[in-house]
Amino acid sequence: MTSSMLNLRAGTTERLARHVAVQLSNLFPDEGLDVDIDSLLALVPRALERMQPILAAVRNFDPGCFNHLNSLQYTSFLYLLANERWRSGAGDALPERLFCLNRALNAVDLFYAVELPAVFFVSHGLSAVLGRASYGDRLVFFQNVTVGRVGNRSPVLGRDVVLFPGAQVTGDAVIGDRCVVSAGTHVHGLAVPDDTVVFTGPQGVVLKPRRKDYIGLYLRSLDE
Repeated sequence: MTSSMLNLRAGTTERLARHVAVQLSNLFPDEGLDVDIDSLLALVPRALERMQPILAAVRNFDPGCFNHLNSLQYTSFLYLLANERWRSGAGDALPERLFCLNRALNAVDLFYAVELPAVFFVSHGLSAVLGRASYGDRLVFFQNVTVGRVGNRSPVLGRDVVLFPGAQVTGDAVIGDRCVVSAGTHVHGLAVPDDTVVFTGPQGVVLKPRRKDYIGLYLRSLDE
């Protein structure tokens, strides 16, 4: 499926580019509205292509539709636009402005140089900060989550990981595949094996085998 095959709430890619450009011009003006529209027109199709696996995976989304008025979808889209511009090596202020726009509108910190996986779901991502780390595919995260390096030590997250509200993964922590970091739990410098639930007990961090399909609550399986 190409981006042109998506049903866009905005109607066309041109109208979607103008929508973003007007917001940028109002909040973080730079070289003018027309320049922003031209720049965004080159980015929107590729960003929409990258939205498709997200729309297809998230249970709450319609796989064939992109709705820029859905804040969760729009949060991901603005990150993808900024990341696409940064990848292009243009060297201008547009990625930073798109990053600032995302923070202003959606209160989420998704830096454009951070490489998120092909499928990620921002579920109520207010105050979430996803910094430099290695992210496995099909990541789900909630509000107040922090992922970040400490000095030169960066976390590694596996596939099908769920980070519940207030979870923190820092330093050289390693989170295995199909793991869950429970609400308010801080994992630092710890290797968590596959299929584990991490939570905070009276004596600190506790690991237990995962017995529930948490990721399936939010993402469709690959064969659905």
